[in-house]
Amino acid sequence: MSPRGRRDSLSGGKRNGRGGEPADRTPFVDAGWDGYDSDRESGAASAGQNGEGSEVHRNYKATRSGGAGSVLRFAAFTSVLAGLVLGSLYVFARPALYHAIAGWGAGNPTALQLPFVADIVRSDLGASLTTPVDATDVRDVVFQVSSDETTAEIGQNLQDVGLIADARAFVFECIEKDATHDLLAGRHVLTKAMTVDQMIVSLTSPPVSPSTVHLVFREGIRIEQIVAELEDKEANPDDPAAVLKVDVSEYYREATNPPADLVAQYPWLKLPPGASLEGFLFPATFDLSPDITARQLIEQQLEAFANNAPPALLALPPDQIYQAVQIASLVDHEAKLDADRPLIAGVFVNRLDLKKWPTGLLDSDPTVSYANDSVWLSNNSVATWVGYTFWLDVKGATPFAQLTFPDKIAPYNTYHEGGLPPTPICSPGAASLLAAVQPDTADGYYYFLAKNDGSGGMAFAHTNAEQIANEKKYGYIP
Repeated sequence: MSPRGRRDSLSGGKRNGRGGEPADRTPFVDAGWDGYDSDRESGAASAGQNGEGSEVHRNYKATRSGGAGSVLRFAAFTSVLAGLVLGSLYVFARPALYHAIAGWGAGNPTALQLPFVADIVRSDLGASLTTPVDATDVRDVVFQVSSDETTAEIGQNLQDVGLIADARAFVFECIEKDATHDLLAGRHVLTKAMTVDQMIVSLTSPPVSPSTVHLVFREGIRIEQIVAELEDKEANPDDPAAVLKVDVSEYYREATNPPADLVAQYPWLKLPPGASLEGFLFPATFDLSPDITARQLIEQQLEAFANNAPPALLALPPDQIYQAVQIASLVDHEAKLDADRPLIAGVFVNRLDLKKWPTGLLDSDPTVSYANDSVWLSNNSVATWVGYTFWLDVKGATPFAQLTFPDKIAPYNTYHEGGLPPTPICSPGAASLLAAVQPDTADGYYYFLAKNDGSGGMAFAHTNAEQIANEKKYGYIP
């Protein structure tokens, strides 16, 4: 198809010559955009110049585009539109963009070397860099830094415990101050009133010595009393900055059912099958780390036993060591004066000789109290042990020899069962251990009783008749 151009019009008469038109009609020109033909425009211009036609034809492309001015106006409009779009993006996308840059830059030391990145991060973190969490809270908070922690992990831990508002602020300031490699592992004391910068100063300073938990285990206490002491110390710490965190349940479990590998650490510790560590958890004063584990505490008590027990005791064969500790545990609750301990131990040793004492009954009151306490403890939760009073005298009209206890506990009643109780009944002190190793049997005593005269001393007897006389003398019977 040929391009649509100017068509010659027909008149009623003859056609004019090639370049002319009839005088009585204006030629028709198709104004379509695709009908533009530059060659025909040139031809028309030539025809006009020849005088055969005076018509001038429009360049429709030029007419519609407006020429050079129209191009400039379009360019201006495009620029304005682009500005509006970019402005909208700046307003709405800027916070997200800044936050993304801030998040990236806060953890990248290299990125922070670019001033505009550091400025964006600083602007995004805002007041968290300079404002304490609580300027009025100056209470000490113990904060522990481990040697394998990264700066980011330390910052997150600070945020988790409420010491800072934003972990990124800590990381940013550490990078800015080139302190990331200067943070020292150990125990640091911080407050919520500190700024991030002040915390960095503290965490790059030598850690403070850890506070210790002061525990006093007196002589003559049993395992359950130790457990109650631990429970009470955790609930009522002497120093709020040093709270004992030992797992008390785990302590009780390992003390009553000691693992074989624990027992194997101590050659002198030979326990009967199923026996607990009763008698070997030495009563002493301990200054412990708040984070001590149950196993570590038990090990310290066993080491204290080895360090404080008479050398003559540890020199005995292991089975004899155990028997000596059994005797010492009885002595510890019977005696008030150290001078009486060897004589009391001598009475028990004499009564264990079935040739001299056929019944084998030791008739020791503390064993009855131990059995009575054991029944109560087995029926009550560990949480209630703290308020329980141990070692109370068992009173009642029933003679001790006739008291009945559950089968597992019954052998501890030495008024009913002959020989030593199955296990020690408490943790004896060094004086009682020495008395058990060196009992005074030379005087041949088989009886003793408290004098009840305020002296704390004991009266000893060779025979039952002498014992009855002492009972009368010290007011036990009329």
